[in-house]
Amino acid sequence: MTSQTPFRHYARVIKHFASTRSPEVLVLQAAPILGSFLGGFSLERNGVIRLALLLLGSLALTAHVFVLNDWAGNTTDIRDARRAKRVFTRRGISSRRVARIAIALLIFANVAFAPLGSRAILLGAAIAALSLLYSCSPMLGKSMPIVASINHLLGGALHFLLGYSLWRAVDARGVMISLFFGLVFAAGHLNQEVRDYEGDQLNGIRTTAVVFGCRRTFLASLATFTAAYAMLASLAVLGVLPRLLLWSIILWPLHVAWSLQALQRGLGFETALWMQRRYRLLFAFVGLAMLAR
Repeated sequence: MTSQTPFRHYARVIKHFASTRSPEVLVLQAAPILGSFLGGFSLERNGVIRLALLLLGSLALTAHVFVLNDWAGNTTDIRDARRAKRVFTRRGISSRRVARIAIALLIFANVAFAPLGSRAILLGAAIAALSLLYSCSPMLGKSMPIVASINHLLGGALHFLLGYSLWRAVDARGVMISLFFGLVFAAGHLNQEVRDYEGDQLNGIRTTAVVFGCRRTFLASLATFTAAYAMLASLAVLGVLPRLLLWSIILWPLHVAWSLQALQRGLGFETALWMQRRYRLLFAFVGLAMLAR
């Protein structure tokens, strides 16, 4: 019985994070999946195996990012009424076990990436390094406005390239498309900072929303989303992406209208979630259009 006890402890850790973080982990797999298809994925046996390894590694890597962030923010999250209920220490889970799970996830990601070649390993390492800086660095992390957004811009771009580089070398086309994904990720995180404003202010975490206010941060999010739409249309005009994506420009006025409605509702936790659901729906349509040949 005693030999099973450690397994049960770590199973509790995995179960906890699966219940609190799995939706976000799954949503973020859109970038490497689309990167794979735009990079040249084929349904040959070898291609399917490589894609499966990519997804296993990307899932583990993304889970590592969230587990590390929760581990690093444990002492502040517990003082936030909205976050406190999902803090692992309140479930009798120790920080040491969470740290070990975070390390294990990173090792597993590298094991999955190893058969895919050095590009996958290097890109995965770069994403992990950005995550470490964001979660743990006082000067280059979440408490540094603009720097944090640059971190997410790079992270979103690299996550796309992780899938794209599986099939071809990173070229100008891949970098241009990756910038779109980076802009969307950075814009979405600014909206998230609006959502978490009260807790971050309480804990003295100097996010963009805490330093510059929710309204300015929300407008910065809209401006970054607008840049993403402009980038998307430009890539479609240049023929880098399917011409069908030219039609996605009609989604921008809807995004703006919802943003104005959000401002009228009053910015806060519920409004930011309301906005998040809507822009994710819009970009789900964009992702489907990207798959058009």
